[in-house]
Amino acid sequence: MNTLKLIILFAFMISNLIFGKDILHKNEVFNIAQESDPRTFDPHFGNDGFSLRINRLIYSRLFEKDSNMNTIPGVIKNYKIIDNKNIDFTLKDNVRFQNGENLTSEDVKFSFERMKNSPRISAVLPPVQEIIVKDEKNFTMKLSKPFSPIIDQLTHPALSIVSKRYLEGNPKILINKPMGSGKYILKEWSPGEGLTLERFENYFKDKPSYKTIHIKIVPLATNRTFTLETGEVDLAFALPIQDKEVIDRNPNLTYLSKPSFSYTYVGLNLNKEIFKDMDIRKAINLAIDKKTILDVVLNGHGKIANSPVAEGVNGYNKNLKEIFYNKDEAIKLMKNRNFNLTLATMNNNIDIQTAELIAGYLKEIGISVQIYVLEPNIYWTKTNQGEFDMFIGSWGSVTGDSDYALYPTHHSTSFGAPGNRTFFNDKKVDFLLDKARNTLNQNERNEIYMQIQELIVQSHSEVMLFYRDLNGGINNKIKGFDLYPIPIHDYSLGTIH
Repeated sequence: MNTLKLIILFAFMISNLIFGKDILHKNEVFNIAQESDPRTFDPHFGNDGFSLRINRLIYSRLFEKDSNMNTIPGVIKNYKIIDNKNIDFTLKDNVRFQNGENLTSEDVKFSFERMKNSPRISAVLPPVQEIIVKDEKNFTMKLSKPFSPIIDQLTHPALSIVSKRYLEGNPKILINKPMGSGKYILKEWSPGEGLTLERFENYFKDKPSYKTIHIKIVPLATNRTFTLETGEVDLAFALPIQDKEVIDRNPNLTYLSKPSFSYTYVGLNLNKEIFKDMDIRKAINLAIDKKTILDVVLNGHGKIANSPVAEGVNGYNKNLKEIFYNKDEAIKLMKNRNFNLTLATMNNNIDIQTAELIAGYLKEIGISVQIYVLEPNIYWTKTNQGEFDMFIGSWGSVTGDSDYALYPTHHSTSFGAPGNRTFFNDKKVDFLLDKARNTLNQNERNEIYMQIQELIVQSHSEVMLFYRDLNGGINNKIKGFDLYPIPIHDYSLGTIH
């Protein structure tokens, strides 16, 4: 072991002692390395991937998605669609919150009323006009207008059911003291260090095998690989692509990889005067060699993007043509203009490398780029407010439907925190997105979404880079864990052998 690795190992040992104790590797403890802290434990006020991963374990929803993106019942026993705006639901009998109280129709009503007051999840929330409570177990969901992807949408982790009684008198308690009806209870959290979840023994479905899930916050990708190698953690995500060889050589580890619904792009802030010019937007699109970026940054582990909707998502338009690299044409469109732009990226290896390559390509056509590398919370706050000219962004369809891939990121009602951080504003796209939500026939919906994708591509409002394969490494003693095609994996899957 070289000197650098010894130093890193010593640093991790000290970190563990600071956090309170060395990580235990007994049969029921699952140790995971995650890139960042959750922004919040309140499901209705956090739509970032790190919050969603944790909150999906603490809370339950009406419906859930399995690792193959199939929709399965959550707290719902059965339901009946009355018409295109009314659905009757019956709750399961044995659903309890982690304080021992029953989950009732009143909690569902309270939760959806509360969701309406959160701008962070406004683009996620279906058009629920009212929850009509019939009794403790039965209620009707009344929509203000038809919403065809309603059942899939209700699987989103941000649409979790919370306890009305628990929040009475203290509406902000979930931020640091979450309490739901999910598989796990938050027992300990040290920001920047890690968190510990304990199994909820009265969970209404089959109990997960892990008594304890310990999540260690490890921002650097190379360090996540190292914690896996040393046995400090059993599972780590978003590893450097080159570390695949390291993991493959280790007989105790397995490299995980799965094509994803995750789309990476360069967002152009369309509120900036410079981007009112179509030629400038088109020049930037033509100046960037996506294939080289894919090969260098991801070692080819992904696909070049031709749409903001990823392959595998309902409504993906496979007929869209890729915008190919053409520096000469980009230079012509620039018309001898030179200017400076800012580019924001999160502080992870893939996004930083991508930003550096993009800055190099744009320099060749007369655009000087200043890169700002930011930790996630600062990145989201500043890009939501439109502080930068450009940003490296990513989005994934959590529901597996084009509505979630497009509405939050391209509807004019979703500016900022809900997802539209390019401030894209097109009346025809708005109309078609609304029309698709009101169309019940799936084939007709897909046709609408394919048309929307064509309009977005033609607008050159973003640089569509790639759909990345999600990756990770896992200790072979863990059996049955599976990656989701979105980076909101279910940490409760599998068993320790």
